[in-house]
Amino acid sequence: MKAKKQKLTDRLVEMGACPTEKEAAARVMAGEVYVNGQIAKNGALIKADDSVTLKGTLPYASKGGFKLAGALTDFGIDVTNRVCVDAGASTGGFTDCLVQRGAKLVYAVDVGFGQLMGRLRQDARVVNLEKTNVSDAKLLTLEPRPMFGTVDVSYLSLRKAIPYFSAILHGEGELCCLVKPLFEIDDAEARRTGVIADDQYAPLLRALIDDVNALPGASVRAVTHSPVTGNAGTREFFLHVMLNAESDPIPDDQIARAVQRARELEQYKK
Repeated sequence: MKAKKQKLTDRLVEMGACPTEKEAAARVMAGEVYVNGQIAKNGALIKADDSVTLKGTLPYASKGGFKLAGALTDFGIDVTNRVCVDAGASTGGFTDCLVQRGAKLVYAVDVGFGQLMGRLRQDARVVNLEKTNVSDAKLLTLEPRPMFGTVDVSYLSLRKAIPYFSAILHGEGELCCLVKPLFEIDDAEARRTGVIADDQYAPLLRALIDDVNALPGASVRAVTHSPVTGNAGTREFFLHVMLNAESDPIPDDQIARAVQRARELEQYKK
């Protein structure tokens, strides 16, 4: 049975964001309402777990928070009281999402400097590890040791990134990995233009999943789409990767569903 959907305007009134349905409709028409990080359409129907925000009141440090929230929900991952590492933290969208979902501690790792949002820098649950590459040896001795990792790295395939994370987690735990197809595809033209044909996504994901499963101690438990596209409209995905644990093979129809859901998204707009 499909979950019952609700009118977006009704949700806005229930949230206390708008006093009346008429005003709610006006704010939607003005492009001031976001569902899962994307500008809402007039007359939209939403699911119970959809994130609804108004312009200027985004709940996360960046759109990355929307991405990770969707993946955690799809994968059924509970991070309550867990020690996590978020590599490629940037302004802290993933870190923010983890903290808001109850993480005990998050190591926010990024090779850059001064990017993490101020309120996260001041949060006792966040350890800011800037100017730090995912391959940095100091990440191998974190205490308390993380058992959950979020992976959002640029210019590096997950085929190369996951072994670094496995070392940080001492080969135990699990990862939620953002798949950025432009860093996984062999097509030089696609990399140059930033355009990937729809029929390339499923083979790309299948090849990536097979390669991750071939890594020592790693296995892909599930795949899903990112509910928010990349800035250029590129479809993105998530892999749920287990370390030192067996997982059932990912069927082609699960990949196909993830691709189809991604294709139905509108391009993210700020």
